[in-house]
Amino acid sequence: MIRINLLPREEVPRTRTFKLPEIGAFVPVGIALFAVVVCAGTFFYQKHKTDTLRAEVAEAKEESQRLAPQIARIKQLQREREQLDQRLDAITLLDQERYFRVQLLSEIARTIPQNTWLTQVTEMGPGQLEVEGITFSNFIVADFLRDLNSSEQYRTVDLVGIRRGKIKDFEVLEFTITASVGQPPVELAAEL
Repeated sequence: MIRINLLPREEVPRTRTFKLPEIGAFVPVGIALFAVVVCAGTFFYQKHKTDTLRAEVAEAKEESQRLAPQIARIKQLQREREQLDQRLDAITLLDQERYFRVQLLSEIARTIPQNTWLTQVTEMGPGQLEVEGITFSNFIVADFLRDLNSSEQYRTVDLVGIRRGKIKDFEVLEFTITASVGQPPVELAAEL
């Protein structure tokens, strides 16, 4: 069947055809829409993460305030313990050196020759002693120096000076000796 349109051209119903845009026209819009979705997703994720962290910080602050008295007490106990440890260390050091000094003086008493009298024994510093005394002969002073030098307690024994003096009607020699001493033996510290 054949159709013939007898209407004039102006009255012919027009059919409009719409042409869809091509796919390439939607790409920029799709990219923009994807970027908006990604940005929105990132924003909400970061906001959620920030809110979670703020809640954790608030909880930690609350717990810190709740535990503040205990923390202060622990710090006070630590300070007291450090002070006690310092005191105990000082006592231990004094206790170790107490026997050491007794041994030093015992060694001097053992090695002192006859006709020699000590007038003063002074600790000049850590490990340094000064011994002053009186005798009648240079040979006696030399023997004293030799005996002290051969002792295990004394390291370096030096004659600082010797001078003549007089006590009543007797001629005497006044001498000064310095000696360096070793550290307290380890076995003494172990005994304590």
